[in-house]
Amino acid sequence: METKKKPNWFFRILSILFMIYISLTIAMQTGYYEAKLNERTILTEENIKKFEEDVKNGKNVDINDYVVEKSRDFSNGTTKAGVAISHLVEKFFTEGITQFGEILKKLFT
Repeated sequence: METKKKPNWFFRILSILFMIYISLTIAMQTGYYEAKLNERTILTEENIKKFEEDVKNGKNVDINDYVVEKSRDFSNGTTKAGVAISHLVEKFFTEGITQFGEILKKLFT
């Protein structure tokens, strides 16, 4: 009977990180990142031109009409749980340090 070889987790993780590195390098070399930045700049320049034309024509302008704000909410159950845990840890340490300070104050006064 043949025995199966145990997987080497170090090399698996290393190979996954290497693949991520290669994919990011390819994205940078092909100009994908710069293209996305350029796209954002073009949208801003178009809004500046639109704003200048509206001011020139005497229209009532509002800054919110020209600002393109793309904010995405990436929160999910895991991040909400992480935030809740961090608040609990912060509360625990804050109260613990305060109580420790009170104990030291009582000892030395």
